[in-house]
Amino acid sequence: MQLMAKPQRWPFVYTWIVILGIILASYGITVWTNPAPASANLTHWYMARSAGMTAYLLLWLTAFLGVTTTSGAWDKLKLRKLVTQLHQFSAMLVLPFVFFHLWGLYEDKTVPFTIPALLVPFADRYRPAAVALGVLSLYAWVLLVVTSYFRERLSAVAWRRIHMLAFPMFAAVTLHGLLAGSDSHTAWARLVYAVATCVLLAASVARWRKARQKAARPSRAA
Repeated sequence: MQLMAKPQRWPFVYTWIVILGIILASYGITVWTNPAPASANLTHWYMARSAGMTAYLLLWLTAFLGVTTTSGAWDKLKLRKLVTQLHQFSAMLVLPFVFFHLWGLYEDKTVPFTIPALLVPFADRYRPAAVALGVLSLYAWVLLVVTSYFRERLSAVAWRRIHMLAFPMFAAVTLHGLLAGSDSHTAWARLVYAVATCVLLAASVARWRKARQKAARPSRAA
């Protein structure tokens, strides 16, 4: 994630307050309507699936915008500021959808998950390695968001090293979806994972090549 400027931080906080309000309201409505167990399980199963895929796509969008922004891909179009703000906003939206994903898994009693199983790696017997990849990715994403929020309190080297976690984290989330996702056997889900991975990989390679060319210019001039 890019540095969040001070004028943007209060809107960031207000947006999170609204998001938390929506989460609490949706939970209250679900409890109040009290649907039949089978219907409730189906609803929460759909919630877990849709929220998980939405969080994955938002994560991909955040990573893609971050990579292309730092490589200067948007500078010629004078869209760097707008893309940076979109990068920050999409990053912020990942966590609420992860919450809905976890809530759907917890409330769906077809495959029962305890709270420790959803938050502690290898705490459950259901596909432990695949689930652990998702849990560890969640904590890595929280670390990335928090360190971006307090960017100026960290050294540039520390911040860059922490944010290099974004690449293995995205790979871990992709494996999590492929190995633990309910839709991983479908063609459309595999296509989503494949296209997202290839596009991000291509953008990362282009960024790496541009950084190498930039680093080689001073030595050639000398």
